[in-house]
Amino acid sequence: MKNNNFQSSITANISAREAIKRINNVPEWWGINFSGSSQKQNDKFIVKMGGDSFFNFTVAELIPDKKIVWLVTDCNMPWYSDKKEWANTKLIFDLTENNGVTNLNFTHEGLTPEVECYKDCEPGWTHWIKTSLFSYFTTGKGDFNKNFHRTITVNASPAEALKKISQVNLWWAKNFSGSAEKLNDKFTVNFGETFVDFLISELVPDKKVVWKITDCNLHWIKAKKEWNNTEVVFEISSEDGKTKIDFTHVGLVRGVECYDDCEVGWNGHITMSLAKFINEGKGMPE
Repeated sequence: MKNNNFQSSITANISAREAIKRINNVPEWWGINFSGSSQKQNDKFIVKMGGDSFFNFTVAELIPDKKIVWLVTDCNMPWYSDKKEWANTKLIFDLTENNGVTNLNFTHEGLTPEVECYKDCEPGWTHWIKTSLFSYFTTGKGDFNKNFHRTITVNASPAEALKKISQVNLWWAKNFSGSAEKLNDKFTVNFGETFVDFLISELVPDKKVVWKITDCNLHWIKAKKEWNNTEVVFEISSEDGKTKIDFTHVGLVRGVECYDDCEVGWNGHITMSLAKFINEGKGMPE
């Protein structure tokens, strides 16, 4: 039987012992919001990704220089319909060393293409293993510069999907002014004291639209202009008779002040409200 669990591999000039030490130092390459301990077998720790999300882990197996297994004992993934999708899955790190070079095979057992979060978790893990953990192995510093990204699949043509995306007040912000339909259109969304000004800087019919942030006031954080010159990108493609929308907020990366709040916000607006608006005709704008 074919193994469909997510897998990723890296090879680095590092001993297996040091590699395990660095894998266990979770905040340096993956979970910035970390509590507990991940150093010994039966240790327990929690990783949070913003808002009400959490992932509880137990170190179920630890073979020095060889293997680590983290069991997900509980989780809350509020941006998906199955909020417990990772519960009872395992993160497995298998290591082999040869002449000071270590090969790591990572498997997320239970994360398969059939589960709801796979479309987001696959590129997520690819970044955290192949880019961030590899960087931590080789330079001593993880790479948190991954733009926020989500994917949804909808029952609409690419043209219909782009039209619905442009109707911002029906899925994102009720307090909307301007136009979001054509190239060089300008519009503003308001949420109380917060405002964001956009310019449609790129529009490829049936394929892509880019909203550039020209000004903003994120009133609840210190860096009130943090979104300035970032870009909100919708890429459209056909897949198995449906339309896939790849959403990326270029510049929204872990480490910026608003990331935790903005991650939760975009999760709700894209994976829930926009998807519902395109599929059912009724979104959940704020």
